[in-house]
This record gives sequence, C-alpha cells and structure tokens, in this order.
Amino acid sequence: MSETKATPETSDESSAPFQDATALAESVRLGDVSPSELVEDAIARIESVNDQVRAVIIPTYEKARAEAAAAQGPFAGVPYVLKDTMASKGDLYTAAIDGVKRAGHKADYDPYFVERMRAAGFVLVGKANTPELALVATTESVAWGACANPWDTTRSTGGSSGGSAVAVATGMVPVAHGSDGGGSVREPASKTGVVGLKPTRGRLSQGPVVIDSDNVSGMAHEGLFSRSVRDMAALLDVVGGRHPGDPFGAPPPTRPYREEVGADPGRLRIGICTTDPAGAFEVDPQCAEGARKVADLLDGLGHDVAEGYPEAIKEGSWPMEFMPCVAVVVHRELERFGRLIGRELTEDDVEPQTWAYAQMGAQVTGAQYAAGVDALRTQAYETELWWEDQGWDIWLTPALTIQTPNLGEFKPTKEDPFGSLGMEPSRFEVPSNVTGQPSISLPLHHAADGMPLGVLLTGAYGREDVLLRVAAQLERDLPWADRIPPIHA
Repeated sequence: MSETKATPETSDESSAPFQDATALAESVRLGDVSPSELVEDAIARIESVNDQVRAVIIPTYEKARAEAAAAQGPFAGVPYVLKDTMASKGDLYTAAIDGVKRAGHKADYDPYFVERMRAAGFVLVGKANTPELALVATTESVAWGACANPWDTTRSTGGSSGGSAVAVATGMVPVAHGSDGGGSVREPASKTGVVGLKPTRGRLSQGPVVIDSDNVSGMAHEGLFSRSVRDMAALLDVVGGRHPGDPFGAPPPTRPYREEVGADPGRLRIGICTTDPAGAFEVDPQCAEGARKVADLLDGLGHDVAEGYPEAIKEGSWPMEFMPCVAVVVHRELERFGRLIGRELTEDDVEPQTWAYAQMGAQVTGAQYAAGVDALRTQAYETELWWEDQGWDIWLTPALTIQTPNLGEFKPTKEDPFGSLGMEPSRFEVPSNVTGQPSISLPLHHAADGMPLGVLLTGAYGREDVLLRVAAQLERDLPWADRIPPIHA
C-alpha cells in the first residue's frame, strides 16, 4: 500500500463520485440509469481504489449483480457495504478473527437489517474492514490488514467501523452500515469526513440471532454512514424499527425522518463543551475550534447556546465496574464463533488483546457482572437527567479529543494487551453509548493539515428528529459535499 498525502480535491455539484443515495435513486426512477448499471459502477469504483485503502475486504459482486437485476423499491440498485461484524447469508462472516477467516465461515442467515435494506432496493456489494471483534479504535486487524485513511494513507481511519467510513468517503458507495459501542461509527466518520450516526438504543435491530450479550448490555448500537443528511434520514426510515426478540426498542418517530430535513427545529437549548469535564484528557485546540465555530453559527441561527454539560460526565466516560462485563462479552463471542466453525478458538486464532479479554471474562463472577450492569444503568440515569430534567436539547462537542493518529500507534501486545485501547479520543462519544441517546458526527471542520475533524451533536433519548433538523441547517450553511479526499473513486 503506497503512501498518499495530497491536497483535497473539489468536486462540482454533479460530480459522479459523490452523488448521494437519494440522487442515485432518482436517476433510476427517471430511467437515466438501471439498478444493474449502478451496481456495476460501484464495483468498478471499489476496484479502482480499494488496493490503496483496503476498505472492502469481502466482495459480494456476483450476488450483487443477481440482486440488482431483480431490485425493486425506492432505492433500487443503490449500493452499500456492511461491516464485517454483521452477517449476510452466504458470505464470509469473520468479525476480523483470523482463525474464523482461515476456517472460511459463511453465514447461513440474513439479519433484519439486511432484509430491510434489500426490501427497499439497496444492494450489498461487499463487507467492510473492521478490527478484531470491533474492540479497538483503529482498523488494523491481523486478519484483514490495515485500512488506510484516504486523506493521508499513513493515518488511521479510527475504528471500529473504519472500512465502512472509507467506502463512503472515497465514493465507492453512498451509504454504509457500521456499529458503535464506544464511538465506533462517529470516530471514523470524523476522521474520514463523512456523516456518522449512532441512533437511539434499539432504533436499529441486530436480530434475529442473539450476539454480543444483548449488544454489550445496550452499549453497542448498529449505526449508519452517509455523505448527506437527507440520506441519513432516508436510511433511518428504511431500517429503523423493533423486531421480535430485540432486547431494546426506541420510541417510534411521529413522522418519516425524511420530513425532518429542512424542517424548522425551533429555538433549541444547546450546551457547548470543548474541555474534558473530568480533567483527565486535554482536547486538541483544533478539535475544539471546530465545535466553537459551529456553536457561533447555531447562536447566529437563533438557538440558545451556552456552556454546559451533564455533571455525571465528570465521573468518566463509563463506569470502570463495567469493564468485566466487556470481558464476558468477548469470552462469549469467542465461544459462539468456535461453535460456528466447529472447533474451539485458541490463543493462536486471535490477537493478544482479544485473548486477554476472553481469559478475564472466564473468571468474572455473576455478582461482578451484575454490579457492572447496575453501574452502567446508574451512570446512564444520572447523565440523561441533563436533557430530561434540565431542559437541554443538544450537547455540542468536538467528535474527538485528538487529531488523527498514524497507523500502527495502537498495537496491543501479549505483555501489555490493554495498553493501547485507543479509547481516550472518544471522551465525548462514549456517554451516549451508556445512555442510549442518538449522536451524530458531522464533517464540519478540517485541521491545519487538511485532515477532517468532525463535530458531534448528541440529542435527547429518541430524538433523532431534532438532530436531523439541526444537521440539515448546518449542512446548508457549512456545506461539505465538495470536500473530496485525495484518494477517491
């Protein structure tokens, strides 16, 4: 993989690489292009740049061609990619576990997410790169190799949905699936210059197969990537909703989310925070600058913007008592994948951090696990009161506390398996995983070296509608559609 560092390119309004899903769907309705042509174009785009960034690691081209030929629905033929933490029937499903990859395991079912996307006409063209079991904040697994940032191929994409973010950022596909257990959609969205949404807990189903011990006790949410706010709204309309057996369910919207784009949000109470309330981490001045710029714009639009944050955030991103629960989840996931491939996974099949987590999880008592979940729920309650009782609508922060690190900086070893989790930059993202609130990263700022820096908006529980209204205001006044990374399809 050769290194690329270049000045961002600018597209005109009709630039083909970055037509969003809504525009592509309209071109099919008008008869300007067929669903099959959209899919062939996506395949060509992936092939043209994927060697440079390694975003799509499991192509599903032949199946995509067959689906495109029969595609119906409002998004007939519009391509997307699926993070390799979610199954799709007949395709490799590895969660970036090297032993599972070597076993060649293929899934025998489609999740509800994939079914809903297909019913709307979307076509899956490949599965996207992720770190092993989505555990770290960079996409550099032993199984699939490093996913490079298209703005600078020496830099990380973040994790754990790095491949999905890059597929959208480079114009391979207009939208993508991701998952977010501690910033894993919003972090790579920030680092690659796209829109990344972690919806309300339970908004998107992970079913029907039960995995991750109830989505890491509700910490992990399925998420979405797009380049436009209208696409994000349309995706929520397509895939949102509870299914039988889902452990959580979000309040249903009062109207389609696409109707929120361009709707007047009214005068909102917005809290701006650009320092770590706990005082544990410094926030890079350039990251803070982006949030301040957005705060000034929102103030000028008539919103009530003031310094503010939930007091409970001072206690840290998440309760440390919950750490053993994560270890139990990893232990259970390795057991599950072992059953899928027909043999027990060993230390030689996984990376050092994964194995250390699993060994820890095997020793956790029931009382320790229950105490961790209790601590999580208590912190969620105390944090969410800022919105519910104190009347705030949005928490505005930098998406991350630091600028984009280089590839290779987060490398757990047997000697120090937890020494480089890479979670520190996600200080402002993790609280909404604890509470289950919706949170969106928008590509509203760039560092002095040209690297994207996202700005984060976190809304009250169930209020994606408010986030989309404000996001649409910001997209209108600080447009990002013409920002193209040096590597693009």
